[in-house]
Amino acid sequence: MIKNLVLLLSDMKGFTERTCHQTREENARMLALHDELLLPVLRGFSGRKLRGMGDALLASFDSPTDAVLCAMAMQDRLAGWNLRAPIEDRIEVRLALSQGEVRRQRRELHGEALQELLRAESLADAGEVLLTDAVYLSMNKSEAATEILTDEPLPAGGRLRVRRALRGPDPGAPYGGRALARLGRLPDPARSVRLRLLVDSGLDLLRRRAVWAACILLLLAAGLGERVPARDPLQRAAELVHAREPLAALAELDHLANTDRANAAAVQVVRGKAEHAAGQLGLAFADFAAAARQDPGALDDTAVEALADELDSETFPPVWKRALVKLLGEKVGRRSAPAVRRLLDSPRADSRDSALLVLELSGAASGADRLQAARAALADPHASCASQKAAVRRLTLVNDPQADQLLAAWHGECGASEARDALRHRTTRLASH
Repeated sequence: MIKNLVLLLSDMKGFTERTCHQTREENARMLALHDELLLPVLRGFSGRKLRGMGDALLASFDSPTDAVLCAMAMQDRLAGWNLRAPIEDRIEVRLALSQGEVRRQRRELHGEALQELLRAESLADAGEVLLTDAVYLSMNKSEAATEILTDEPLPAGGRLRVRRALRGPDPGAPYGGRALARLGRLPDPARSVRLRLLVDSGLDLLRRRAVWAACILLLLAAGLGERVPARDPLQRAAELVHAREPLAALAELDHLANTDRANAAAVQVVRGKAEHAAGQLGLAFADFAAAARQDPGALDDTAVEALADELDSETFPPVWKRALVKLLGEKVGRRSAPAVRRLLDSPRADSRDSALLVLELSGAASGADRLQAARAALADPHASCASQKAAVRRLTLVNDPQADQLLAAWHGECGASEARDALRHRTTRLASH
């Protein structure tokens, strides 16, 4: 199969030298820390991990802009981590991006884009983000300033131009931190590594103790002509989410990272639920949205409830709020109505307005919904002038005596004249009939 993809390649600076001077356990912890720092960022920008090769990570994207933003967010996250981490836990990587037709054959990748990626990565230094001209020409150039690093001939003909994303003066966020901020709060990598290593250690102990029992079970099953079914990581992860163990669920889903199921809608929904439960709201939304693009029906009631909760959250990345409203209103549609209606009484004006917009987009909004949202806005002492005026406008569209009562009772500085005009027009209209 041939696809046009954006490829990302990263590798760790000084990896070989460090592994020569560290114990096996220290090497395992370093690689686990590398994954916990970078993989949540990769998922947050809809990247797909194609392969992990020790300290190297190969991933793909459909969007060149997402790929560049992801690379900058990765470097910003590592820079912030390295400022506060002890020396032995600091990680520096080189990052390169290329774009073009890629052929996948027997789980191996082939194509000119891969060769250009390897060449660009060989030019990168720690902390840098390099991209080929193919990526630059396709991306939204307002998202990242770049400079030409090299323009060299290719052995087979043609030229390869490589650009470098420009860095700022902040050592904790050399790429400005804007891309990283879009993901909201990310999990503490040190805590995730401790949990992951603890789980792996426990599983290893259980495996050693259970080896004879497993052999006996297999022999019994073979004698009965039956097979012992392996536990499906997706099923196990769903059970862990239900048991309120989201980090363990995410660790279970990592077992699917290098399989064809890694980006299946069902896997993304369970991952989104786990991320939501862990407070990773930006990542959860990204996974829910990716699942809905494949199959809107994959979002069950629990996932829709989680999305509605993000709509009411103060920590959800504001830059994605419009996309969240569109997902609930257009992709999920009327199924989102029960979950978002409860937000019409939210103490937060933004949540009320967003909930009503979702209902309008889905075609599920009723006069009662508009009345409820307007009543809450006019009763809110902290509501802005714009919110109060919007509430009055909504009341003018509601044909209900309660709406007339609210308009007549409203004497605030914002919207009072509109309320009087609306009542006068209604009185004139009724008199003419």
